Amino acid sequence: MRASENTIAGKLAFVFLCLFAVGLAFSISIAQTGLGLAFLIFLATLFSRRGRAILDAKGATTLKVFYAGAFLWVFWRIYHVVISPQPVAELIEAREVWLMLIPAFIWFYASSRKRLLVVVALFVAGAAVSSAYGAWQMREDFLNWVRGRGFSSMHHLNFAGLSALAAMMGLGLTFSAYFAGRKGRAFGILLLTLSVLIGLWLTKSRAAIAAFAVVIPVFVYLQLYNKAHRLIFVAIVAVAGTLVFQNIPESIAEQYRFPAPEIHAGSQAERRDLWQAGSAMIKERFWTGFGDRGYNLEYPRFQVPGAAGVAVYDNVEKSITHMHNDFINTWVLYGLVGLLLQLFYYFAPGALYLRERFRLSRQSDRPLAAAAATSLLLMALMGLTQCHFTSEIVQMSFWLCVGTLITLLDSDRIGLS
Repeated sequence: MRASENTIAGKLAFVFLCLFAVGLAFSISIAQTGLGLAFLIFLATLFSRRGRAILDAKGATTLKVFYAGAFLWVFWRIYHVVISPQPVAELIEAREVWLMLIPAFIWFYASSRKRLLVVVALFVAGAAVSSAYGAWQMREDFLNWVRGRGFSSMHHLNFAGLSALAAMMGLGLTFSAYFAGRKGRAFGILLLTLSVLIGLWLTKSRAAIAAFAVVIPVFVYLQLYNKAHRLIFVAIVAVAGTLVFQNIPESIAEQYRFPAPEIHAGSQAERRDLWQAGSAMIKERFWTGFGDRGYNLEYPRFQVPGAAGVAVYDNVEKSITHMHNDFINTWVLYGLVGLLLQLFYYFAPGALYLRERFRLSRQSDRPLAAAAATSLLLMALMGLTQCHFTSEIVQMSFWLCVGTLITLLDSDRIGLS
């Protein structure tokens, strides 16, 4: 156990992190309360000489690499606040950067294996309970395309992102418990994970469901040590994927197709029109982007003729929805510079994991690390058709996964159990 964990402040911060983790699936207010209280303890610790001494990041190579990119991202956001036509509003929009402290909180207050597993388990359990409630409420519409969510008031797409990440972490936690010899616990976590998957289905989010299905083989592949086993597995997945793709029912395939160019109504058509407008905006400000407020002010010049639904500018609120693609959205708002910075802090922990995944000394750590690393790819794939990074709930869930991966890698490197 780290020195920062073994203090009254550290124990309180851990309790608040637990509140944050379990509250994510129920209410952003609960999650923010837990996270905010942990932040206040962290801030108070920084103002104390003894407190600063116990906030030790020695050996935390992955954490330092991550925050090198994160700090550059913060500076780039500050630049956009300075040049924004509405700097105060731009500053308000930049408030979510503080959520990037979540990996640090996990490192300082939940890096011992027992505490880390508790935080992840509470995240999965909260999503499972919320999903079970939602399934009961939607039992009559379970198999049709009526959208739902768990026991919360959040948008169904936000719950889709959260439940997909929670399900992935649940799978990792299940196998971790199994390899640790706790088969009863593994079975219980598996049941919770299945409940979370039901919650994912309830949202009827095509992007999240398809992305989750795609990354399951990646989760398995990352844990195969033998090269021959990996090649055989890739061949099996390739054949199975080809067969599935060739036999997808027309009713499902239709959900993913873009309509004819003259059709502008419908989610796929509206998404296409947003991307066309975004492409034109990128060409105008390729390197620096428009900033959040600049994007909302300048969008009418680029709106596709005949656009409908979410692709239409709101003249009353003077705003437009985000690009329904995390990467196009980042490029439009913060330019290619911002996109490259985002890709760095997005995937740097995963790149370090690929280098070190077979060096993890505890066999029970490997499935959870693989799940956390796979969640990075899962978030990216979900972000291809939705702006999950504009949702604070999904962001917080993602940073919890990133924090778990960083802590597993760095704590193993320094021999912390």
